[in-house]
Amino acid sequence: MANVLTFKVEIDGLENKIWRKIEITDTRTVADLAYTILASFKSLAYHLYSINYKEKIYDCWVCIEDDHSEIPPINAVITKLSGLGLKENDHMEMEYDTGSTTMFKITYLGSRPFEKGNGMHYPYIIDGKGSGMIDDITSNELKKVVDDIDKKGKSNYYALEMDGRRSKIYDYRNFDLSKNNLQVRRYFYKIKYGYEYGE
Repeated sequence: MANVLTFKVEIDGLENKIWRKIEITDTRTVADLAYTILASFKSLAYHLYSINYKEKIYDCWVCIEDDHSEIPPINAVITKLSGLGLKENDHMEMEYDTGSTTMFKITYLGSRPFEKGNGMHYPYIIDGKGSGMIDDITSNELKKVVDDIDKKGKSNYYALEMDGRRSKIYDYRNFDLSKNNLQVRRYFYKIKYGYEYGE
């Protein structure tokens, strides 16, 4: 029987200002967890990612010939969350974009039995704070943006919308849980298709 897993995800260095609580079924993959994170934090999702858990690297793109790391990567796309042996309060890290890295801290909060009839409900965001991230800058650079917004009381920063076609003022203080869930539903499968079947 499937279970619903709950994770708290925070941007490194901005733990109190930009975070999400995510629910996802354990029949999903490690890659699906990553796509949920990218969608809920408004990423454009066009860079590589990896998730580090218990000294294992779950990678979005495993090509042994091109890999030079000491730890052989594991394919995140075929690794089910149910197979990780998660224990409450276990920690993971997700690295997105190795050039301008955004680091996510992931904490597993626990599980409950899946209720029939809710298959289309997940992934789902149950709580959160902060608008999201900006692609192509590091977590440290994003922290400087957030600190500057706090200092000035307004934002002069812009970021591309998730469709990548238009720019909108970025103010991390703007967070709407209902809209966040709508964007997760709208972009999860688009992101999944891009990573798993795109060129």
